[in-house]
Amino acid sequence: MQESRQHQLDDLDIAILRHLEQDGRRSYSDMAEALGVAVSTVSARVTKMIERDVVSIMAHVNPHAVGLEAPAILSIAIEPQHYEQVVDTILAYPEVNFASMTTGDHNLIVDVFCRDTQHLAELVTRRLHGLEGIRDIKVTYQLQRLELRPIGVDRIGGANNTLVAPGTEERRSP
Repeated sequence: MQESRQHQLDDLDIAILRHLEQDGRRSYSDMAEALGVAVSTVSARVTKMIERDVVSIMAHVNPHAVGLEAPAILSIAIEPQHYEQVVDTILAYPEVNFASMTTGDHNLIVDVFCRDTQHLAELVTRRLHGLEGIRDIKVTYQLQRLELRPIGVDRIGGANNTLVAPGTEERRSP
């Protein structure tokens, strides 16, 4: 499982992230020109942030637009002694788009893209319920994607990584 690590980001890192957030396909040379730095600097900074898992650059696919008619959010309750093994197994499933450890009665949230309701039912009733350590699964069917938005790099401060309250210049510690 992934370990959470906080990395110090300076003002140039934040500026680069802002450009990537607006257009993940923007060229390093365009960013370098806009920021007044060398292309090699932008390239090195982006590579470093990717390696440190600060950012990943990918396309977000609308499941309905590509024929995956049964996207769902699964809230899964896993017994603590089986947690790592179950999570590793689930993360290997090709249907999994996103997963996050959570608190409460259900300690894992998983976003899945399935072809249809039969595929979703097979995933939940046979594959997931067949895993040792799963106590409960709640399925929330996603009817329509309304919006997908980035974190909002403008809310992240410079060297201190402080949060900026939306609509203000006030900085608050995370």
